[in-house]
Amino acid sequence: MEGSTRTVAAVILELLAKAGVKKAFGIPGVHNLAFWNALSKDLPEIVSVRHEQSCVYAADGLSRATGQLAVAITTTGPGAANTIGAFGEASISGSQVLVISSEAPMKNRLSEGARGILHEMNDQSALFTPLAKRLLIGNQELVLSKSCKSANEAISTVVDFIKCLSIAPTGAGYIGIPADLLSQEYKDPIPKPSEQVIAFANRLDNTDFDIKSVEELLSEVKKIGIWAGGGATEVTEEIATLSNHLSAPIFTSFAGRGVGSSSNNYLSIPIHEIEAENLLAQCEALLVFGSQLDGMNTKNWSIKFPQKIVLIDADPTNALRNIAADVIIQSSNLAGVISKLLKLDGRAKWVDSAQISLFARERIASSQSGEAGMALVAAVEKSWPSENQIVCDMAISGYWIGVYLKANRPRQIGYPVGWGTLGFGLPASLGASAAGLATLLVCGDGGIAFGLGELATVAQEKLPVTILLHDNGGYGMLRFDQKVMHHPERGVNLFNPNWKMLAASFGIEFIETDLKNLAKVLNQRSEITTPGIVLITESIYPPKSTSPRWNER
Repeated sequence: MEGSTRTVAAVILELLAKAGVKKAFGIPGVHNLAFWNALSKDLPEIVSVRHEQSCVYAADGLSRATGQLAVAITTTGPGAANTIGAFGEASISGSQVLVISSEAPMKNRLSEGARGILHEMNDQSALFTPLAKRLLIGNQELVLSKSCKSANEAISTVVDFIKCLSIAPTGAGYIGIPADLLSQEYKDPIPKPSEQVIAFANRLDNTDFDIKSVEELLSEVKKIGIWAGGGATEVTEEIATLSNHLSAPIFTSFAGRGVGSSSNNYLSIPIHEIEAENLLAQCEALLVFGSQLDGMNTKNWSIKFPQKIVLIDADPTNALRNIAADVIIQSSNLAGVISKLLKLDGRAKWVDSAQISLFARERIASSQSGEAGMALVAAVEKSWPSENQIVCDMAISGYWIGVYLKANRPRQIGYPVGWGTLGFGLPASLGASAAGLATLLVCGDGGIAFGLGELATVAQEKLPVTILLHDNGGYGMLRFDQKVMHHPERGVNLFNPNWKMLAASFGIEFIETDLKNLAKVLNQRSEITTPGIVLITESIYPPKSTSPRWNER
């Protein structure tokens, strides 16, 4: 690439291709057309969506499915501002997402501030700064949110941010580039990542810790548990091996579902169910891998944690805000850390985690509040292959599938309880399916309405998406909240379109069914590569993983 006469936009696309990006998501605008002008067969395809927020959700969905860098390209001002909700979800959930936006042309700007150029604002990157990923390099904090002022600065920032976004714990970043710079010819050599960034990455990729401190802490402990979060998705088999060695039940966060699932010690129920919560309370020590231990995963920290905690994380800061740890191991090389932990003395089996999970699932399925929800879960488990993808929205049906489905692998399910953004589901499913993954979207009628225009994207791109749409006449979870809090039922009942006619208008297959026949329908849909909508309308009670039910007896 040295001596290249390509535009800045073309060089950026080449850098993304080199980083493994095959498809980006975006909307063309008057200021960012240089990206579309630069497209060729050797560069990432840009999948055009119908709303800027959707392009970031789609990138988020792709990153959650693959664990790789995903990119959204948007335009200046309102285009960039439209992405903020999705950017926050991606960043807080630890998705490796890079938003690249045009900014107002340099040639027309004034140093004093915005002067009224189309789409201009004083500091566009300031929209993203509070949510962007941060790295502490030496005594300086590097925030992955930057508005560039020159072509060289733009290229070097892209190079650094690509490297930074791959460093655990992952998150989202923003780069703004003035429109006239995107079209500028770029002839300089491509820089390498800065020395500071390389040094930071190397510092975290270590296993230099004192195993004796862990041995001493656990010397008299017979009952050890493992908590696996979203930061442990790349070490699923290593976690299973460690679990088998220590006879440790595996508890997972929402993002960690499926980690260690090949072990019989894996719990296929969430911590919110009484059986899992009681089991955690019996543990004398807990090894925590890559988890913030946030409020939604811990019932706002009301669950009883073991007295002894070993925390293993690339950046323990967030977890330490929520729980005290006796031993802290900071490393992004979790596989290397686990290889050393396997030198600990093994432990005798003290609990049957699989039996506990089975008992709890049968109890829930036989209860009035859980019968329909577990019937939904069972239908998806029976029919949707584990190698396929699942994306859930913030919906009662999504809560059941996102948390109670027996995940057979990490990253099988995209579940937006990072920031908790309603409307995530449909656009996020674009990302996974655009990568060729047959994708099941589980959503409600309220959430899908946020981005109905993306049905046009689904149809135009002929994406392999099956939309499992649960129509309960509005915001069902909020309706339940109002009932629990003895509030009047207001603002939650919605007018909905004729879903069959809507699907037909986009040329999308439509099937209406019920929970009894759902498995058969989904099994057929799992082998079809064209889009479809499957509608169910039965009443489904929320699961215990939703906060209004945490303390139900």
